[in-house]
Amino acid sequence: MIYLLLIAAAVVSIAILYKFSPTRKGFLAICTLLLIVFSVSAFIHGRQVQKEKITRAQREELQEQQKIFGEWYAAYQKDIDRLDRNWQSYHNILEILRTIEEENFNSEAIHLRFKELEQESVEEQLKMHMLKPPNIGNENRERVETIIRKTQRYADAQTQTISMSAIEATPPIDLETLKTRLNDIMIRESPEGLFTAQEISAIRAALKD
Repeated sequence: MIYLLLIAAAVVSIAILYKFSPTRKGFLAICTLLLIVFSVSAFIHGRQVQKEKITRAQREELQEQQKIFGEWYAAYQKDIDRLDRNWQSYHNILEILRTIEEENFNSEAIHLRFKELEQESVEEQLKMHMLKPPNIGNENRERVETIIRKTQRYADAQTQTISMSAIEATPPIDLETLKTRLNDIMIRESPEGLFTAQEISAIRAALKD
């Protein structure tokens, strides 16, 4: 549309100049000047249109990546919640053993709870090893891969701790011996904290509008 307006303005200007220009040489000079102005204006406008197209495409791509990561992270949070529940269940068993009296201690029941928890932990561990990073650009993809590796190591250590505890709780065993052995396992095998805040913040900053 703007090109049509420029052309129309140029034609009208040339017609007026042709009618009122005192000399042919002056008329040609003015026409040349108008041609230069028109060309420069068309070039600048073309660059602006191209830049707007690129900016719009980049914005749409960014929004799509935000959506993809948001969906992935929501599913990942559910996985982490299940890991946390398993770990809380493990500590609940330890708390029971810490407060229970010897005469109320049932080694078979405790062993059964450990075995059930072990099965749940193994299932979550397998899910963690099936995690795949979303398609959100190479740099952000590498950050997600770091998050996944950290989570897998955490799930491995958690399952290892629970599995070893289930083995140690195999009857027959007395309460004090079990408490001592479980304490040793916690010291040696308990997973370190799962720290992914740095990677998550970097991804969100990179995908920010």
